[in-house]
Amino acid sequence: MRLLALPLLLLLAACSGKAVTEFMPGEAVVVNGYPYTVNRTAQGVTVQNFETGRTSPAVLLANAGLAAEQVTGCTVETIVKDGLANTYYATLDCEG
Repeated sequence: MRLLALPLLLLLAACSGKAVTEFMPGEAVVVNGYPYTVNRTAQGVTVQNFETGRTSPAVLLANAGLAAEQVTGCTVETIVKDGLANTYYATLDCEG
């Protein structure tokens, strides 16, 4: 049984990124090679990325802002990361 568990865990670990965004709600977008989903909310947008930890958090945050702008056509005013997950909340300026 343990021999079966290891390949399954490795398979699950490999199934990150773009494959996951296909199942998540929101609009899927790829920014600089990294997949994101962008969901509009009453306060702005929620942006999610499913990177497994190999990329700099600063790069993922910057790309999340670009993903929000690409999907909405607005300018990101503020963007913050939610704890340890690759979930970001952005407020937008759509006036220009």
